[in-house]
Amino acid sequence: MGYVRGFVHGTVAGVAVGLVIAPQTGEKTRAQLAGAARAVREGAEVTTRALQRVAPVATNAVHAVERVRHRREEAPAGNGTVRITEA
Repeated sequence: MGYVRGFVHGTVAGVAVGLVIAPQTGEKTRAQLAGAARAVREGAEVTTRALQRVAPVATNAVHAVERVRHRREEAPAGNGTVRITEA
């Protein structure tokens, strides 16, 4: 979480400094900012769609691991199986 916060703060500071020392007209800068905002929105939409597709797969994987772990914990000792316990 600290990395993301630092990234966001750095981005905001960079934008602020860039706007102050920008060697172009305000109209051009506003057009660039509008384009950047569109790109960010599109990126967020793509990320949301990707997460919606990945979430069920990840959930199924977690459940599969839990089932295997549960079976291994209940396996009787001494029948040639190796019992894994968490420390």
